[in-house]
Amino acid sequence: MEWIFMAVALVMVARSPVGIALAERIRSGPHGGAAGARFDEFAAQVGDDFRALRDEVAELSERMDFTERTLTAMRRSDALPDGPGRT
Repeated sequence: MEWIFMAVALVMVARSPVGIALAERIRSGPHGGAAGARFDEFAAQVGDDFRALRDEVAELSERMDFTERTLTAMRRSDALPDGPGRT
């Protein structure tokens, strides 16, 4: 008796919009059809954006290192005591 319920539930899900979308996804593959082409284009754009962001972060890191070295050098020169004859 339970198998009848399962069969009816399966038929109802298969005819629902979710079931139809699932069948289309299975039929076209994971990246098939027009959606697959859009996904590939989107993935390429995200990859380009990620590379640009990585370059910007590397540049900011270099600038921060330079700033830290400059500040450290300034602090060291300020920390030196005055020599004899200096006021």
